[in-house]
Amino acid sequence: MITNEQKYIDNIADKGVRNKKDLDVFFNQYYAVFVSFACRYCLNEEEARDIVQDVFVSFWEQRMNFTSILTIKAFFYRSISNRILNYLRHEEVKSRYAESQLKKIQSEEFIQESVIREEISCMIHKKIKELTPREQEVILLSLQNKSNQEIADLLSLSVPTVKTHKMHAYARLRAELEELRFLLLIL
Repeated sequence: MITNEQKYIDNIADKGVRNKKDLDVFFNQYYAVFVSFACRYCLNEEEARDIVQDVFVSFWEQRMNFTSILTIKAFFYRSISNRILNYLRHEEVKSRYAESQLKKIQSEEFIQESVIREEISCMIHKKIKELTPREQEVILLSLQNKSNQEIADLLSLSVPTVKTHKMHAYARLRAELEELRFLLLIL
């Protein structure tokens, strides 16, 4: 006796996956097979499942291009293989990047630069706190890459007023941080 699922499989074999019910039957029939195939090449089952699910989504978007079970299965095996290769290449690049970052972080030069950068940042923020409250607000928003118009809107000021506060604040900071410029030149 032929089951309903077998009828659907036969229908898919002849006409491809055309609707959600066909996809459900195809998924139930082949998902575990595709995951098993992917597991042979991936590091773990979770990554294999993610790859197979991505291929199912890709397939569903292109389903009308396939007319037989053979072309559908070929698409899945090829797509899974390609995605695994891309995944492994990406992991290799991430690994190389992590190694280079680790070497960089461990270098004495990086440590010195980090300490200097942090000290400079502290000095600048200390000097910003010595500005008037409005100048502080304007400069801090400016350091967040806000435009003059955005700062004006946030602080309920006119754009020329924002520019004036910035000009005065930068002039004071330049004068206060003059010694910092010489320190930076020495380093």
